[in-house]
Amino acid sequence: MKKKIKFLATILGVFIIVFSVTGCSNEKESMTCTRTLNQNNIKTTLKYNIEYQNDYVERVKSIETVETDNNDILKTYKSQIESIYSPYKDIDYYKYNVEIKDNKLTSTVDINYKKIDTDKLLEIDSANGQLIKNGKIKVDDIKSVYENLGAICKKN
Repeated sequence: MKKKIKFLATILGVFIIVFSVTGCSNEKESMTCTRTLNQNNIKTTLKYNIEYQNDYVERVKSIETVETDNNDILKTYKSQIESIYSPYKDIDYYKYNVEIKDNKLTSTVDINYKKIDTDKLLEIDSANGQLIKNGKIKVDDIKSVYENLGAICKKN
C-alpha cells in the first residue's frame, strides 16, 4: 500500500512539474511592440501594449505620436486619423482619442477584445477578418502585423 501511495505521489509531482514548465496556466501576459521613425523633420512613435491570456488577445492599447514644427501637417494627420476611427465611435469597448498639444499629435486607442462585439468590427471593415477568427484574435497574428510594420515586440 505504501508503494502505491508513493508511486501516486511521484506521478502527481511529475504532472505538477510538467504543467508548470509548459506554461499551462491562466495567467494574463503582456507584450509591447514599438517603432520610432524620423523622416523629413517628422518624428513618429508607435507603441502597442497587448494583453493576452492563453494565446488570445484580450486588450490592445496603442499610443501613436507625431511630432513636428509644422502645424498644418499635424492638422492633416488628425483629420485623417479621426476619419479612420469615426466608424468605430459607437462601439462599446472601443475607445479612441486624437489631440494636438504644442508640436505633438497623440492618438490613443483602447480596444477590449474580450468584451467587444467583433461582428460589428467585421461589419465596419471586412479587413478586420485578417485578424479576427471565430470572434478572437491570436496573439501571434497581431504580433506578426506589428512586426510587419517594423515594430519590435517584447514580452513584459
